[in-house]
Amino acid sequence: MKFNPTNKSDSIVAQIDFLLWGDSTTFNTAYSLIDRTRNTNLSYDEIVPFLFRADPNLMWDDTNNADFPLATIDLVANRSHYTFPDGSLVINRIRIKDQNGEYKTLTPKLRRELSDEELKATGEPDKYYKIDNAIFPVPVPSYGATAGVELEFQRGANHFASTDTDKSPGFASQFHEFLPVGAAYRYAIANGLKEKAAFLMNEMNRIKTGILEHYQRRSPDERPKFRLKRTYPQAGL
Repeated sequence: MKFNPTNKSDSIVAQIDFLLWGDSTTFNTAYSLIDRTRNTNLSYDEIVPFLFRADPNLMWDDTNNADFPLATIDLVANRSHYTFPDGSLVINRIRIKDQNGEYKTLTPKLRRELSDEELKATGEPDKYYKIDNAIFPVPVPSYGATAGVELEFQRGANHFASTDTDKSPGFASQFHEFLPVGAAYRYAIANGLKEKAAFLMNEMNRIKTGILEHYQRRSPDERPKFRLKRTYPQAGL
């Protein structure tokens, strides 16, 4: 489903009209394009955690991104910490070059698990901890290396601009409907359309369940894992 193409039969913006007023042939100016864009992006942000959780093996990333969610930073001798790349939400793995120039995966730790001696030590890192948007190698590296820190991360949605036309959401196409439903829901809430809002909330929950079931089955070559079934409350109950 494209954001706002000339052909409205495949359009997020037109589907918002259809869900709210039952007719998408004419743009309803009661809901501005600026507001629709913002609320579509809010709905996108809402669904990203479900995409992260549904398939931890393939690690979802928005297909509109031009690169992979990997970044390198120069390792600087005696620097205690390094900040995450802009837009990263989850850090999955950190590798640092050793003194021979070979990448080694660091073990994640909580800061409170580390002794005073470990926190003040310098040398070749073998573990790390996180505070806010920074990682702290332990021990603090006593040497430097070009592109010496490698981060593997997951980032958020690639948002729409109000001027976008043929751009589509970067996840499975059968669930693109979540975005116009979410944007329509926000309009219904703001305008006191209680029955419409209840219907749209139930639709959002139905699509979320479908997303979890779909993405959890994307990796048949992986060993199956037991998961608790998630249910969502019905609107108005």
